[in-house]
Amino acid sequence: MRKIRAIILLAALLALALAAVVATELLTPRQGFPGTKAILDHAQINESVSSGKGTVLYFSAPNCAVCMFQDVSMDAAYSEYNQQVNFIYFKYSPALEGVFEDWSVIKVPTLVFINKEGVVVSRHNGNYLNVEELKKEIEMIR
Repeated sequence: MRKIRAIILLAALLALALAAVVATELLTPRQGFPGTKAILDHAQINESVSSGKGTVLYFSAPNCAVCMFQDVSMDAAYSEYNQQVNFIYFKYSPALEGVFEDWSVIKVPTLVFINKEGVVVSRHNGNYLNVEELKKEIEMIR
């Protein structure tokens, strides 16, 4: 009977330890998401974040219908804010696959807003942002 209790107790402790590890992984923000430092994996991103300006990263892909609409909004925002924040546009290609992977871009368009200190303030995955929504996000990082 003691052996069974000991085995049950050991199994319960192992389950608790595993749950703690899983919870820690799930609750720790991943790099490239709000509240984390920007991933400086690409020369353009590194240069932009180091400039002391906020940065907008725009991840897109060829033949993405939503991206075509997002392009129009991004052009309007760029025209208004290009002196105050940096804009970097990544259109998917095999050469940029690593950047897309590092930033965990699964859906496009993906927009990432990085403040002057190099911290990701917000991120939108697979969502279209109209010009007014873009302006609100940009105002937070400029």
